[in-house]
Amino acid sequence: MYQFIDSPDELTAFVSNIRSSEWIVIDTEFIREKTYYPQLCLIQIAAGEHLACIDPIALEDLSSLYAVFNDPNVVKVFHAAQQDLEILYFGSGQVPAPIFDTQPAASILGIGEQIGYAGLVENLLGVSLSKAESRTDWSRRPLSQAQLDYAIDDVRYLQQLYPIITAKLDKGGRLNWPNRDFKRLTDPETYQLNAHMRWQKVKGLQNLKSQQLSVLRELAAWREQEASDRNRPRRWIIGDEVLIDLAKIQPADVKSIAEIRGVNADQAKRYGSLWLACMEAGRNVPKDEWPVMKRHQKPSPEIDSLAEVLMLVIRLEAEKQGITASAIASKKQVVSMLQEDRATLSDDWRGGLVNDVMMQVRKGELVLGTVDGKAQLISRS
Repeated sequence: MYQFIDSPDELTAFVSNIRSSEWIVIDTEFIREKTYYPQLCLIQIAAGEHLACIDPIALEDLSSLYAVFNDPNVVKVFHAAQQDLEILYFGSGQVPAPIFDTQPAASILGIGEQIGYAGLVENLLGVSLSKAESRTDWSRRPLSQAQLDYAIDDVRYLQQLYPIITAKLDKGGRLNWPNRDFKRLTDPETYQLNAHMRWQKVKGLQNLKSQQLSVLRELAAWREQEASDRNRPRRWIIGDEVLIDLAKIQPADVKSIAEIRGVNADQAKRYGSLWLACMEAGRNVPKDEWPVMKRHQKPSPEIDSLAEVLMLVIRLEAEKQGITASAIASKKQVVSMLQEDRATLSDDWRGGLVNDVMMQVRKGELVLGTVDGKAQLISRS
């Protein structure tokens, strides 16, 4: 059984019931197709016998609920937490903490890399979840019983998964391994608007020169702020292809801007002078401050060969731990480590598994060999 809560009195009673919980399970439903910021449409919570779907559209004041989410004495359990944390951060101005995210925890246990919630439920509980409402519009009211049943399952089974996963981690001495992942997820900087860096995600920028990238950076930063201020999707403000053309052509006046494909008369009139100012600002940036594309550098044959050896080392270490090698690192990450002449892969649990052994291989203290037909690392001493 669960509640559907859409009144202040019901919310007050529910919060009172879960307030002393050591841990609660949270999921959210939202839409963001027509907005810059995600629109929170439903909050699902499980805390022992207390389960509820809470309607944030009907409830103006969620401060009592956010007080639980932000309580440092209550662990908040999610699956694939980042989007849920982002929307709760926008709602309260604070990232819920501490948290436990079952997705990275599952990868530490060797249960797939970035496994989905339904896959994890089926793997550990043997339950196949319905996908019938996966494309629903959660902003529409009233919500049907089928929609609510679907939504509550996202916390009903996660509440069962959490103790199973933590017990498995604890048994293997891995309970603290995902803490660095959780720390990143609860860092407010993860969710901050960084308009000045948005140019890096504009499609088509790879063919622009550095000066054009400087102009693009200003234009993309303007669009990001405008989309945020108006709470509209970026593409509704102006498309990527127009930003690229503006940065490449750099028209001299509003009339020339209006001639660019994809720019209508209203946009040229409304934004033309702003775009001209952005282009001028980009051109005026000192040359040594122009952005530079980090183009993929093909590894030398020596680095490529060493990366192949180190990937085998990673596979051997992953096999010992009962996890996939991809949960630790990809070959691209290993190549980057070698190209940047770094001594270690990372400083989290992934690096903790392989940093030392990879260094010993690089120093020649360990070599790859075979024992009884199986690849192994062998000491040269």
